[in-house]
Amino acid sequence: MCLFAKVILYWFLINILYLTFRVYFRRIYIVNKAQIRKNRAVFLTPNHPNSFIDGTILSVVIRRKLFLLARGDVFKKPLANRALRSMRLLPIYRSEDGAGNEQPEKNRTTYEECFEIFRRNGSLLIFPEGICVTERRLRPLKKGTARMIIEAFEKYPDLEIDIIPVGMNYSNPGKFREELCINFGQPINARDVFNEETLKSPAKAISDFNDQLSEMLQREMVIIDDPNNDELGDLYLKMVRNKYKPAFWGFTKNTKNRFLVEKRAANDLNELHQKDPQRFEQFKSKVYDYFKMLDQLKINEKIFSIPVYEIILYFIFVIILSIPALFGLILNFPPVVLSKKIAKKMVKRIEFYDSVNIGAGTILAFLYFSLLFLILLPFFGWKALLMVIGIRITGFIYLFWIEAFNNVFDWLKLSVFKEGRTQKRSLISQRKFILDFFNPSKSSRDQG
Repeated sequence: MCLFAKVILYWFLINILYLTFRVYFRRIYIVNKAQIRKNRAVFLTPNHPNSFIDGTILSVVIRRKLFLLARGDVFKKPLANRALRSMRLLPIYRSEDGAGNEQPEKNRTTYEECFEIFRRNGSLLIFPEGICVTERRLRPLKKGTARMIIEAFEKYPDLEIDIIPVGMNYSNPGKFREELCINFGQPINARDVFNEETLKSPAKAISDFNDQLSEMLQREMVIIDDPNNDELGDLYLKMVRNKYKPAFWGFTKNTKNRFLVEKRAANDLNELHQKDPQRFEQFKSKVYDYFKMLDQLKINEKIFSIPVYEIILYFIFVIILSIPALFGLILNFPPVVLSKKIAKKMVKRIEFYDSVNIGAGTILAFLYFSLLFLILLPFFGWKALLMVIGIRITGFIYLFWIEAFNNVFDWLKLSVFKEGRTQKRSLISQRKFILDFFNPSKSSRDQG
């Protein structure tokens, strides 16, 4: 494949994926992207909770030529090797993936490609944990990141590399229309870490670097220390996330406030669990009781953060756009439903669910709308293209319509239906108790 064709294919895929992410995620927060300096070799080192999506979405977000290191076993077949490399993926081989005796030589080839990327002031991404696990914690870092930098300096002594820790914080992995917060941390100048003095003891230099990178990564992550508290953490973080309620519209946001709110909440939870187990159990019981009541009423927790005037606007929105939304649902649902079924059937681990769902959805949506275009083309000529775009737009309208409808319906359940009215005051009281549990004055400070 010629270079021009590769560039066009990559540009096409990136933009198709952007549209897919625009559908799949409700909102993406992109914080401190300016940390990625131009005309500088960049080494992105994110945590890895969500399989292929982590690297793919970073490629879409930073909009620069980014190469990704991926598991070598998926490059085995020639066709797969060409396809993956055309998307700027490079293989890294591990003994646990069956690389065998060929592992050192195969990785040497990849390392040489990476050194050339650095020499051209390019951008490279590696997952320093070396494993993908969907959890709100950071796994111990492998040594490969540090070794690659050391060898790059040995080959090109004048290299300057920025190592950038990236926190990937998913609100609810494996769920449609949830949120993602991507935090780009302060760059580490690789020369400050690996220099003539520190490399007198390479093992210590690597260990110190991993400690520094681990600390900086954890600053950019929402972390629940104890795996036994994951469920509680998810529920409590949902509450503080709903309290920090962004505008209804908008896909990408650059504010860090939302992340800081969740980070504080997770730290409060961790500290309480460690220092006061008795109060922790009291808090846990309150949270579970609160969500049990919500589940019985079948309402979303965020309804308590929506003022009445917004409910009125949502009601108007629902009435006015009900017909376009209905068309959007009918005409756009086939690829969405099929991709979800494929993911449920194929995926056994949560780490791969989003990847399969999004990948299948992207391919099926492209085929589906291409087929619609070909069906309409003989009847409407090139106006068929505008019709297909219009159909796609109605799909977007439906996504917002159903969210607005659910908000209105939840409000009616609480304010009009008898069962909701009898429990509304108790729910509001419990919610206030939970959100003010750690610091009663925190409510007003978070909103600011």
